Amino acid sequence: MHDRLCRFIFIGLCMIVVLAPLPNGSAWPLAWDALAFAVALLLLATLFLPTSETSIGRERLSVPTVLFGIVMGVAILQTVPWAPAGLTNPIWGQATDILGNGVHGSIAADRVAALIYVLRLLLYAGIFYLSVITGRDARRARVGVRTVALSGCLYGIYGLLVYWSGNRTLLWFPKWAYFKDATGTFVNHNSFATYLGLCTLAAIALTMESFARIDLRGDLRRKIAQAIEFITRRALFLLMVFILVTALLLTHSRGGLAATIAGLIALLVAITFAPGTGRLRRIGVWSIGPGVLMLVIAILISGGGTLDRLAATDIDSNTRLLVDQLTIQAIKDYPILGIGLGSFASVFQIYRTAAITFYFDLAHNDYLQNVLELGIPAALCLFTAISCLLWVCIYGIRTRLRDAIFPCLGLAASALVGLHATIDFSLQIPAVTAVYLFLLGIAVAQSVSSRKAALKP
Repeated sequence: MHDRLCRFIFIGLCMIVVLAPLPNGSAWPLAWDALAFAVALLLLATLFLPTSETSIGRERLSVPTVLFGIVMGVAILQTVPWAPAGLTNPIWGQATDILGNGVHGSIAADRVAALIYVLRLLLYAGIFYLSVITGRDARRARVGVRTVALSGCLYGIYGLLVYWSGNRTLLWFPKWAYFKDATGTFVNHNSFATYLGLCTLAAIALTMESFARIDLRGDLRRKIAQAIEFITRRALFLLMVFILVTALLLTHSRGGLAATIAGLIALLVAITFAPGTGRLRRIGVWSIGPGVLMLVIAILISGGGTLDRLAATDIDSNTRLLVDQLTIQAIKDYPILGIGLGSFASVFQIYRTAAITFYFDLAHNDYLQNVLELGIPAALCLFTAISCLLWVCIYGIRTRLRDAIFPCLGLAASALVGLHATIDFSLQIPAVTAVYLFLLGIAVAQSVSSRKAALKP
C-alpha cells in the first residue's frame, strides 16, 4: 500500500518535471500556479506515508532545513504591513505622500511580488523534498534521471523543428523575441540553454554509466567488436546526447554553453574521485571517442552562431556589468533586511542610469539579486543551505560503492546552474529550478546508503 503510494507520488513528480517547460518554462502566472497546485497535492499525499518514509534525517538535512526556515521567516517578515517606520522601504513613504495616510508600508518594496516569490520558494522546497523521499530507491532514481534526459530530448527536437521551420512561433503564440535563436518552449534562449544543459548532463551520466557495463574480454579485436556491439545497443543514449547538444548550440547562448561544459568537467572530476566508479573510470575511455566525435559533428553543423558570438564578446562594454555595479550599490543601501523578494524591478529603476538602454526586471546575477532582495544575512543562510546539500553530495561521492553516479550528477548540475547564475537569471524560471532541484534531490537521496541508514538506531 505504502509502496504504491510512493510510486504514485514519484510518477506525479516526474510528470511535473516533464510538463514544467510548458509554456515558457512555467514563468507565466497560470502555468506556475498549476505547477504549485500539483506539488501541493503530492505533498498532501505524503501525509499518508509512514514517518520512516518521509523523514529526511538520514540525509543529514537538519542544518539546511533550519537555514531555509530562517530564509522563509525573513521573506515572510518582509511582506508584513504596518512595519515600523524605520524598517519600511522608502517607496512606501513616497506612496503615502501621493495617496495619503491609508497606505501601510512594509520592508518589501513590492508586497504582492514578495508574497508570490515566497510561494515559489515553498514550491521549490516541495519539489526537492518529494525528490529526496521518492529518490531513495535506486531504480526510481534511475528512472527519474532518464525522464529528465528523455523529456529534454523531446523539447530539444521541438526547438530544432521550430528553428528550422522559420523560428516564428512559441507553441501557439507568435514569437516576439530571439528570432535567430532556438528557444523551444521558453522565451529566453539562455533559459532554454540552461534547461538543455541539465538534460544533457543527465543523458551523459546515463550514457557513461551504461558504458561501464561493457565486459571487455579477449584480444584487442574482440574487445573492439564487443564495444561496437554494446555501443550500437546504446545508440538511443548517444542520439539523445547528440540532439541535446545540437539544440544547445543553436540557442547561441554563450553562457549556457560555457556552463554546460563546466558541468561536464565537474561530472568527470567527480567520477574520477568517486571510489565506487572505478570500472566507470576505466571503461569511460571507450566513451570519450564517440563523445568527442558527436560534439565535433554538432559544432560543425550548428555551432557557428555560438562561436561567432563568443568571438565577438566585449566584456568591457557589457551592460550586465553595469547592472551588477548598480545592484551592489543598492545592496549597500539595504544590507540587512533587503528590499523584499521579487522587488528588484521596483527598486532598480531608482538606480538606473542613462547608460542602461534596456529594461531590467531581473538582475543578470542571481546571487546579487538574492542578496539585494533578502538582505545579506538571509541570503548567506540560503547560500549556506545549498552548500550543505552539495556537501552531502560530496560525501556520497566519496563513500558510495554503488550508484555514485547520482551524487556526481547532482554536483555537476549544481556547477552548471551555479556558474550560469553569475551571468543570467535562468534560476528565476520555474522549470529550470524544478529540474535542477529534482536532480539534486535524487543526488542527495542516493548519497546515503540505504543499508547504512537502516543500521542506524
